[in-house]
Amino acid sequence: MVGNNNSNLDVPAAKLDRDHSAGAAITWLPTTGEFGPRGAFGDYERHEKLATRFNIAYTFSPEERQSPIGTPANNTTLRLADSLNVFDTGALANRVTVEKVHYKLVSASAGIKYRGFWLQGEGYGRRLDHLVADGLLPVSVVRNTGFYVQAAQMIVPNRIELYGSTSYVLGDYGRAHEFIAGGNYYPWNTRNLRLNVQVINVSHSPVSSTFGFYTGQLTGQVVAIGFTAFY
Repeated sequence: MVGNNNSNLDVPAAKLDRDHSAGAAITWLPTTGEFGPRGAFGDYERHEKLATRFNIAYTFSPEERQSPIGTPANNTTLRLADSLNVFDTGALANRVTVEKVHYKLVSASAGIKYRGFWLQGEGYGRRLDHLVADGLLPVSVVRNTGFYVQAAQMIVPNRIELYGSTSYVLGDYGRAHEFIAGGNYYPWNTRNLRLNVQVINVSHSPVSSTFGFYTGQLTGQVVAIGFTAFY
């Protein structure tokens, strides 16, 4: 794909630059040729034959802060491992503001589904370079690595699923991780309606978002209960 930004969420068109972003992915489904509806988490469908999926992907995006220096950055998608927005003043050096950066990400994942059991993992490497700032920076490149592993088992077919997960984000500006345990209850015979309960133990969250369970540098336990409907 070719696009005009890493994310257009809540960004006015007038703020977008004319540089192009690009991404490519290759997915291989060697055994069954599918991995469930939408390639979704979990083996609700209970595969009687081992389903496998392998994927590699690459993303490149030249980014800018999309607002003048001295005002809050409109671009909030690129964060360091300590959860600071790379475009926030002082994120990389005291009183220095990054104005432009190139974002590069490579990832690889693998997953299996078999008789209600699901296991999936993904690893990635991210590089931020071509930094343009209004002052001197102590680094010319910011690198991060990370991974997640998640497993689930339908203990009652089409009704109750238990799962566990962990993820790590590693880099020069932080080392964050989390452990998750949870369950899904499907009250009707469809995976599109479910009740979810989970407990998250997080250490120094690198994520800070309006959506989701995390705020920057959150450390402790999060208990979440929700009902989800997919259309």
